[in-house]
Amino acid sequence: MPSAQAAETTPQDPGPAGDFTWKGFNWEKRFWGGAPQYNRLFDAANVSNPDANGYVTLKLSNPTGEAPVGAEFQSTRQGFGYGTYSTTVEKNLSVLQKEVVWGCLFTYDPLAEPGYNEIDLCEASAWGGGGAYGQSWPVSQGHGYWFDASKPPGEGNNTVTFDVTASAITTHRLVWEPGKLTFETYAGEGFTGTLLKRTVLQGTTVPVPAKEQVHFNLWVTGGGGGDPARVKPESVVVRDFSFVPAATAVPPAPPSPINLSATTSKTKGVNATTLKWTGATGTNVTLWINGTQKAVPNTGSFVNKFKGGNTTTYKVCDTAGCSSILSVVT
Repeated sequence: MPSAQAAETTPQDPGPAGDFTWKGFNWEKRFWGGAPQYNRLFDAANVSNPDANGYVTLKLSNPTGEAPVGAEFQSTRQGFGYGTYSTTVEKNLSVLQKEVVWGCLFTYDPLAEPGYNEIDLCEASAWGGGGAYGQSWPVSQGHGYWFDASKPPGEGNNTVTFDVTASAITTHRLVWEPGKLTFETYAGEGFTGTLLKRTVLQGTTVPVPAKEQVHFNLWVTGGGGGDPARVKPESVVVRDFSFVPAATAVPPAPPSPINLSATTSKTKGVNATTLKWTGATGTNVTLWINGTQKAVPNTGSFVNKFKGGNTTTYKVCDTAGCSSILSVVT
């Protein structure tokens, strides 16, 4: 394991006393209303205390049949910072109701500037399932972060989604380093099962430590269609959580030497944006187009062709860093 992910020898701060102690930290059950639950209803009774196995269960209830109530718990400690986060979850996400969001493990500081430093390790949902008649979205899972909610994908946030499986148990790991996030999701308990998805996100918009707390939540979205008022009860079992802080403070990543420029042209209704870059190393680079990544040869140029005018964001990354984000209007 790299030294930046090795455990410190000093005991960790568990945070102030809360509603229960679990996995070496103190936790608080959410009893107050508000976002993101569409009707703003949460209940502390929907979060169990750790059972005899050390598992915590979150329940989404709907006692009236028309007003679902969400569940959330969060660490009382603020400021986890760089290190390795992991969790093991018991839930077959392929049967998750389309209006339900499993927030899974995420870090969050609502007061962090410029937006909030939310990092989502394993959020899953069909996000309402589609607003049009007969439209159906699959349940997908995400690796990603929100740095500035006022900016579009690729600038204020980066998220990679992937299909869920019928695995009854999944294990997730996040390594947070300066300018870099590495996400992994495995089938089964621990890290010996099938690797379902590995995502590396890096660049200047990766959140920096602030007063983030660790959260787990289960809630209902009101957007995207579906029938949020009448969802049936759901539950998720969180089997494990761990946090291993970085052993030493790592200096911020230096500015990337990659310079990116673009020119545009239009022929018979087809727009062509020619990207050119210098300073990238390696055989291939990662090209981000509107928050979606693709591997391309490191030739120093790439042409993106498409119909219709819009604003498209681009950036180019190598293993050391990323260029500045470039917005192109066509």
